Amino acid sequence: MIMTNHKLAKYLEGFDTYSYYLGINAGFAEVVGAGCKKLALSSPLTQSELDILLKPTEIVAQEYNVKIFVEKDFLTTKLFPPELTEGKSVIFLAADDLVLEEYHNLKNMKEKSIKENNLLNVEEEIAWKFGKLLSYSPEKIRSLIIKNS
Repeated sequence: MIMTNHKLAKYLEGFDTYSYYLGINAGFAEVVGAGCKKLALSSPLTQSELDILLKPTEIVAQEYNVKIFVEKDFLTTKLFPPELTEGKSVIFLAADDLVLEEYHNLKNMKEKSIKENNLLNVEEEIAWKFGKLLSYSPEKIRSLIIKNS
């Protein structure tokens, strides 16, 4: 699909959205497979984008021996604005099942804190843990929390 409204389209004639997103996913698969990151995230995808990109992303994930998980209910934290992923899916590229389990534990932690009316007390902790799971530096985590608070 040729996408003309992407900010890079004006610099590259015939800019192809799917090739662009798949290239990002392939690069992240390599980085995760090499042990540089524990977890990487695709761009937020609409259902039609996910339908097209999932299979080729699975192929590159297998090539680099990384786990893949499709998250349709992305954990919102102070790292990213919630509207970024609202109604969209994110493909996770993970080093192993333990990384995905860690992510799910963070989601459970948030759910539990909401039920106990305690989210304000743990919201930043969840963001920090998620940032570390993404292998972000402390400086990057801090700046994202400030930006999105």
